[in-house]
Amino acid sequence: MATHVTTRGEIPDAPFYITLTDTFMSGWGKARNLTNRLILPCASLDEAARVEQYAKSRKDTKNVRFCTTKPQIGIGQYAQVMDPNNATAWYGREGVK
Repeated sequence: MATHVTTRGEIPDAPFYITLTDTFMSGWGKARNLTNRLILPCASLDEAARVEQYAKSRKDTKNVRFCTTKPQIGIGQYAQVMDPNNATAWYGREGVK
């Protein structure tokens, strides 16, 4: 499950982030007339590599980026932070306890 964010301050602190455009969800629903951008905070370099690989393997994503600082939220974007507890497929693991 993703949480909608509107400022960088709402993005959880993490050493790494993977960001991407979700082409399936862009342009409709809550992202109507906007680009749906996902932000995936990662606790380790290994986790970031798994998330990045998974994101690049999907056909409904583009502009996959690896970041070491909190990403900016641009005009025209509907930004969502993915939670490793609720988006386990993205993180390649079972929920964190």
